[in-house]
Amino acid sequence: MVGRLSLARTVLTAALLGAWQPLASAHAFLDHGEPGVGADLTTSPQRIVLHFDSEIEAAFSGFLVQDETGHEVARVQGQGDPVDPAVLSLVLPGPLAPGVHKVLWSVIARDGHHTEGDYTFTIH
Repeated sequence: MVGRLSLARTVLTAALLGAWQPLASAHAFLDHGEPGVGADLTTSPQRIVLHFDSEIEAAFSGFLVQDETGHEVARVQGQGDPVDPAVLSLVLPGPLAPGVHKVLWSVIARDGHHTEGDYTFTIH
């Protein structure tokens, strides 16, 4: 009897974990950025590229870049990569000044779930 109860708990736990996986993967999260999270650069990048772990709705997604005073220096909204629907990129209008820069992103996954986040990189 105890063996059957233990087996039933194991099967139930596995079923619940299996059901949770699609829910957990329904959101698009940042996989990596260029420049990378916490990167230390000697020169300004020419563009910022964000790679997400699933496809996004570019029309409802974007990001901005702030300098270390919080001033917005660049923004992209509603312009996805025509080749890769999990990528957003922005060609910077000019070189960024030395200092800490913050990338703030907000995306809608293809299934409609919203996620947002931020990270910094430094130019010396």
